[in-house]
Amino acid sequence: MLFQILDDKRDCLGIYSEDNFYYGNLRDSFTQTWDWSPHLQGKNYELARLYAGGKSLEEICPEDLKHRHSIYRAKIKAFIKAASIAKLDISEICLFDIIPEQHLMHWCQIKNDICEYVFNNYKKPANHKFLSNLSEMVHEISNREVKINQNKLYSYAAKDYKARSLWERFGGQKSFISYNIWGTRTGRLATMESTFPILNLKKDIADIVVPTNNMFVQFDFNGSEIRTLLSLSGQEQPKEDIHEWNMKNIYRDLGTRDKAKQRFFAWLYNPNSKDHLTSRFYNRDKILEKYYHDGVIHTPKGRSIESDDFHALNYLLQSVSSDNCLEQAIKINKYLRGRKSFVHSVVHDSITIDLHADDRKIIPEIRQIFEDTSLGIFPSSMYFSKNYKDFQEV
Repeated sequence: MLFQILDDKRDCLGIYSEDNFYYGNLRDSFTQTWDWSPHLQGKNYELARLYAGGKSLEEICPEDLKHRHSIYRAKIKAFIKAASIAKLDISEICLFDIIPEQHLMHWCQIKNDICEYVFNNYKKPANHKFLSNLSEMVHEISNREVKINQNKLYSYAAKDYKARSLWERFGGQKSFISYNIWGTRTGRLATMESTFPILNLKKDIADIVVPTNNMFVQFDFNGSEIRTLLSLSGQEQPKEDIHEWNMKNIYRDLGTRDKAKQRFFAWLYNPNSKDHLTSRFYNRDKILEKYYHDGVIHTPKGRSIESDDFHALNYLLQSVSSDNCLEQAIKINKYLRGRKSFVHSVVHDSITIDLHADDRKIIPEIRQIFEDTSLGIFPSSMYFSKNYKDFQEV
């Protein structure tokens, strides 16, 4: 049965379904809605926005519904604007307390109609459950304030233009990391505009970010995309550093680890590059024959990505590596519920935990969860720091 959540706030559980409003609980008969909400935590529902590939209601709305959608959306926005003008704090008020049921009914019904159109015309994505779990995790991250050393940020702002930009946006203000799970072609996370830019935070000033608890613990996969290539090829994962392994076993100790790393990536992402030693062990063509057809990459994680021949392998490995890391972050996020520690952020192939001293004994368990992936055991490096810059490997 189709339904719509009236307000995402924890103490504002209101539902519309089939011309009726329900308050305080979700019924077992409710099965399909537009998008994920905190009220849906831990339960499985069909989410139309996931079917639509992350498109908005406006983008996915069929022509015959656009006029009604525009009218009802405008009325809801008008009520919210009026409440703001009246100096009401929207974050502390349930929307169904300030918007008459008649208008809520019109708005929710048009959402139901759009959802019905989507469910009837779009195929359920193979990674629906993963995307639902990811929506849940990024929502939880977005509700945790990013603690900033304001004095340090102010000091940096006097001489660094990026720090100055951050000061203008977040100086003296609360800041949050809000991820956009639809922001990139390959599925890597992006950050919402106007939220804290953790993904491109300048390294030199990253120590402005400090933990809420006692310390940051960061886990970073060793050679994630290379190990993804090995996994997709059905080959065993080396337990040692992957670049050291390549240096010894592929390049016969010709040069240093850094040279081996540069040589490998120069070959990997340039289809025109020829390297006999690398090609003897790693087979790019075999991987592409399996996952790339007619200009579309079909990843084993359930994504379909349009690509040209030149970027196909890059997109494939980046997408699968990212999803692999996000799957582990989701597991760790669930594991830490009820504890003082929490997932602070996810950046590409690494995850940072805001660790409370009471949870220090579970660090090995967190690391084990991180490394035990669906693609095999991915060894990781572990770092500690009192800020987001000065990480020291343990």
